[in-house]
Amino acid sequence: MTEEIIRRTTSICPECLQPIPAEIYVDSETNWVMMRKDCEEHGHFKDKLSIDPEEYIWSETFTDEIGSTVNNSTKPECLASGIKQTENGCPYDCGLCENHKSAPNIALLDITNRCNLTCPICFANASAKGYVVEPTFDEITRILEHFRSMKPVPPVLCQLSGGEPTIRDDLPDIIRKAKELGFIDIMVTTNGVRFGKSPEFMKKCMDAGMDAIYLQFDATDDAEAWKKIRGVNLWPLKKKVIENARKIGFFGIMLVPVIARGVNDHQIGNIMNYAKDNWDVVSGIIFQPVSLCGRISFEELMDLRYTTSDLKVAINKVTNNAIRRFYPIATTAKMTRLLAWFDDVDEFSMTSHKDCGFATVCVINDKGEWESIDSYFDAEGLIRWSNKIYDMVQKQEVPKPTSLLKGINLEDLGALASTVGKFVDDITNLGYRNLMRAYYLAGAAKYVKHPEKFLNSKTYQGFLRLVASPNFASSANFFHNKNLLVSAMHFQDAYNFDLDRVCRCLVHYGVIDPEDNTKVLEVPFCAMNTLHRERLELANAIKGEKAKNAEVIQAEIEEILETVKE
Repeated sequence: MTEEIIRRTTSICPECLQPIPAEIYVDSETNWVMMRKDCEEHGHFKDKLSIDPEEYIWSETFTDEIGSTVNNSTKPECLASGIKQTENGCPYDCGLCENHKSAPNIALLDITNRCNLTCPICFANASAKGYVVEPTFDEITRILEHFRSMKPVPPVLCQLSGGEPTIRDDLPDIIRKAKELGFIDIMVTTNGVRFGKSPEFMKKCMDAGMDAIYLQFDATDDAEAWKKIRGVNLWPLKKKVIENARKIGFFGIMLVPVIARGVNDHQIGNIMNYAKDNWDVVSGIIFQPVSLCGRISFEELMDLRYTTSDLKVAINKVTNNAIRRFYPIATTAKMTRLLAWFDDVDEFSMTSHKDCGFATVCVINDKGEWESIDSYFDAEGLIRWSNKIYDMVQKQEVPKPTSLLKGINLEDLGALASTVGKFVDDITNLGYRNLMRAYYLAGAAKYVKHPEKFLNSKTYQGFLRLVASPNFASSANFFHNKNLLVSAMHFQDAYNFDLDRVCRCLVHYGVIDPEDNTKVLEVPFCAMNTLHRERLELANAIKGEKAKNAEVIQAEIEEILETVKE
């Protein structure tokens, strides 16, 4: 059987981290999607990307490119704002460099590398590294201002991470500042130790503007799985976080499990069902198959590698096949722009690479059972309809009179003429926006399955509100009606590193430039954790009397762990 080459890209050698060509292909023996690459010095490497070649190829071709959403001009004024010309070649000039193709949707800040746990699986840990990296409030403000000044469209989402961000007592002040600067949605990534012990601190963060909690959540009641991944059984604490959220009236917890094969992959069903049972405060689950660090053999890599396609199979086993398609985030690129245009807000767009993230919606029906969103909608058809309407808006087209427009009173929609053909030239006015909203909604109706259930279905009603008034509030409401977002983000490591993915990354770290602390470096997520983190953190580490040495940090952590065990 002939091997099918899907595409070619650039990767890095896991040994020397130098760029090398790579091929993505379907292996003729296993029928898996694989990456293969050769380093002249260190030899041949292979890695598994997917066990479902049909869906992988479908996801590669579903959405057309819609162009860059970041100003990568090399003009002096753009260089001053952070875009720089490449010197060492991708991916070594991140900051950003001129080769990046997508603007960030999420501005990500590590506000400390201190932590109150010592997890074996971690991107950043002060106790292990022996130094502290903790930007001041003024430096954090500078980073936030950098992101909000981006042209043509700044990120609207802000994620505060670490280390453990809740260690900082000024976290509410940081959240408040991000809101003041215009971030619409503020997310806090946390292990939950402080939120579990202090509902008062959680409420301070909520009152300051915290919209979502990304809660580390790797298992339910399996103590051994917790100890292997986090060093201590955190199950009682995680339940306390959920209880505290319910107590203070906070909705917007995303459960974030890191999945490691043979360690906690058997807990996927339990995690899904826990989210279902707590839908009043849990809005979804973001699975993260573990990234692999260090040098391992191909056999070990195959034993440990857990892909999003493996995850889909595992979820379907416990949810009555609730995931018919795992949609790449990139399939919603035009839809997100269209909904933003409808609501007259910044038209941010999820123009990520098609391998970066996958998502769907799992519905909890009236019987308390899982159902696929595809039981309610032709999701693919709806996305394609959204793409068509977005293209019409970009071309400034007015819909021709069709059956979709029957019964729509154009004057009631704010039109200044009685016929579409005489519609005013200024298509940016309210009339055109409302016309296209009505046209979109009318066309979207044909992708609804079982419309007779509309009146008694919260899923349908939430969708109608989302389309009629597309904004973050209506999105939150949609996921507060027994519709759970189920997604996966498989972060890269040196074995599966794909430069095409990095160049379209939507999650950018903001870091103070250690060579000039008046400037901010902007580094794509996977490039940061694979190539840049150690260098930048060492350069930005707190020095002198302000620094806590590794022994003091470790002593603090051990004291906190004792209270967690209680």
